[in-house]
Amino acid sequence: MYRFKEGVHDSRIDEHLAFIEGMRGQFDGLIDLKCGRDVRSDRRQYTHGFVMTFESAETLAAYNKADLHTELVQTFRDDVEDKVVFDSDMGTDD
Repeated sequence: MYRFKEGVHDSRIDEHLAFIEGMRGQFDGLIDLKCGRDVRSDRRQYTHGFVMTFESAETLAAYNKADLHTELVQTFRDDVEDKVVFDSDMGTDD
């Protein structure tokens, strides 16, 4: 979850979301991603979020060290006020 700094224009935020969407197919093992704005205006602590699904914990670990991840961090750095990031093993229904 992300909260962008006050004064960051919607067009700039849209560029960030487009960057995330553009990551599709750019990293082996990244099998799904979704991003968007919080749809409830009464909850403004974090305004945007994205979820990335990886094939395995090993794939996630490799992504965290990859140039693509570094580029994402650098792209967001100047415009983000605060963020919450967590990695979770959702498991399967097996």
